[in-house]
Amino acid sequence: MTELTRAPDPRPHIQLLDGFRLAFGPAPVHVVPGAQRLLALLALREGPVPRGIAAALLWPEATARRAAACLRSSLWRLGKPIPLVTAVDDALTLATGVDVDFRHACALTAEPGATPGAVAVLKADLLPGWDQPWVQTERDWWGEARLRALEVLSERFRSHGDHHHAHQAALAAVQTDPLRESAHRTLVELHLADGNPAQAVRQYQNYRALLRAELGLEPSAQIHDLMRPLLRSTG
Repeated sequence: MTELTRAPDPRPHIQLLDGFRLAFGPAPVHVVPGAQRLLALLALREGPVPRGIAAALLWPEATARRAAACLRSSLWRLGKPIPLVTAVDDALTLATGVDVDFRHACALTAEPGATPGAVAVLKADLLPGWDQPWVQTERDWWGEARLRALEVLSERFRSHGDHHHAHQAALAAVQTDPLRESAHRTLVELHLADGNPAQAVRQYQNYRALLRAELGLEPSAQIHDLMRPLLRSTG
């Protein structure tokens, strides 16, 4: 489980990063798939979701009548033992006090704090294995937001003289998107700053080979210029 570091919390907690989980304090709670999807949908949305839209998104293959019935069944299940969903007019939202790890993670992308735990949060995948279109939309946003945050975080660690965690953050960005040149360039710069030119050359050559194989492209002039003195010296 990947969570932001914080004190034990007795409130209901929904985990979306690295897989779905519902817990009350330290105790996990079993949730049937339909109710899982409803909680995840509401946890990902900033405001109330109309019932009709929720039903259509969660049960797209069903008729409107059947989808509405499935929604009512899920709501009934989630009303025990503590209500987790609140009805606002004809819309649904998470009940007040329900904690969501993804919302904390989103705040972290806006202002990455230079703490080791932040790297673990930002490298976590959103609902891996879920293939619903409404999840994929959020996953695409999360993918780009966390990459930018990891690069910012790497630079902040580096500016504080913490090259170990700067390297971890940049490596997490590369693992998330192996074709992202800015992350590879950061790793090259860190290797050079640490006095490891051989590692810098290997990082560059691995990236160059991957880029050629996947896209038939060459690295940009920016990273090539960074490597030029080393490449010349290695023949």
